[in-house]
Amino acid sequence: MATVSLEDDGDPVARLLPELYALTSIDRYPAKALSAARQLIGGDKGDYTEINTATGEFRVLVDPEPPQLRLLRAARAAYMGQHPVSRHFLRYDDRRTRTISDFLRPAEFHRMGLYGEFFRPLGVEDQVTVTLDGHVEGRRAGVSIDRGRGGFTDRERTLLERLRPHLTAARDNAVLFSQALSGSLPAGPGDVPPAPLDRLTDRERDVLARVAAGQTNAQIARALDISVGTVRKHVEHILDRLGVPSRTAAAVCYITGSAPAREASWTAVLPSVLAGG
Repeated sequence: MATVSLEDDGDPVARLLPELYALTSIDRYPAKALSAARQLIGGDKGDYTEINTATGEFRVLVDPEPPQLRLLRAARAAYMGQHPVSRHFLRYDDRRTRTISDFLRPAEFHRMGLYGEFFRPLGVEDQVTVTLDGHVEGRRAGVSIDRGRGGFTDRERTLLERLRPHLTAARDNAVLFSQALSGSLPAGPGDVPPAPLDRLTDRERDVLARVAAGQTNAQIARALDISVGTVRKHVEHILDRLGVPSRTAAAVCYITGSAPAREASWTAVLPSVLAGG
């Protein structure tokens, strides 16, 4: 697993690392990356974006998601190809943190359909984006923070730049962890991929059997003579190791002996909106 160290424990970036580097599956990684960026510099909302560099397919997770965002799907599809930062990162291998205001003066931005039909209803006046190094499955990823006023300071840009290698390393770890959970890591001679339930400890299988029987955390705690908090932790580990989102899905894994594949719950997925722009 990859890590990138910082020497100063009082550094605001360093304080985020234990949470950022905690093992998680790739479907949960985008929300974790957004949480780290928003804790670091604040902002009204965050956007984790992936763009297929070959086709221009665009997908994004927004957190927190404004209630009006779902009503703006058509506007997003119609105007996202105008986004100056996304277009720039598709065309050039530029590793610097960029803002919309790096490319457009406010008056220019306000004349665009991207602003009038999409960003203005959301109260977004500027957006800063830090890209992750490298590609995963042909996709380039970036973390953006939106603000309604005030712009972004040089210090905030610097903090995001320093967060970049940690975001990249944590994403790579999430990919490897997900592969390990699914049994898709390259196998050695004679290796046999483990069955889903083989990923669990004996205690976790005991807990899962009781979850599948419909017992609550309190009932499981009494039966196994452990605390409710310990049961809760066991359940969290079970969900991560099986790669499932809920107790019900975990119970299905126990009954059937198989774990379903999962992908992130994206806010929007748009085919080829940036291609050829």
